[in-house]
Amino acid sequence: MKQLIFLTLAVLVAFAACEGEVWEEDDHEVLIRSERGAKNQECRYAKGGWSECDPKTNQRSRTLTLKKGNQTSCEATKTMQKKCKKACRYEKGTWAECNAQGHMTRTDKLRSGSDPSCEQKREITKKCKNKPTKGQNAKGKKAARRNNRN
Repeated sequence: MKQLIFLTLAVLVAFAACEGEVWEEDDHEVLIRSERGAKNQECRYAKGGWSECDPKTNQRSRTLTLKKGNQTSCEATKTMQKKCKKACRYEKGTWAECNAQGHMTRTDKLRSGSDPSCEQKREITKKCKNKPTKGQNAKGKKAARRNNRN
């Protein structure tokens, strides 16, 4: 969770820096310093709560309201947006035997309490690992390959 917050903050800082602004954020407010020729211009904003996720855009937003700063040079409100993350939690199924193509699959079922827009089941497919047969270790395989080349 901390990594997600840090990543979101880093993206916002990078985006703001592109516009000539420096953002700092803590739990209660956002501080925006302008670097566009105005010396020591600071705008402090109170953070509103995040909106519900918009299923069409997969985005949610929050409104920042000016708390402290020059009302002529600071925007009265700003809007932050970020991608929604679905809370899809699955109960892992068991892996099936390897098929003729060398793949195996498992079917996972959606856990209760997950986002209702999540798929009820998901199927995972991966390549099978070729395990050595009983009594044959990795060195034995290498030696067998060497002998076959000669």
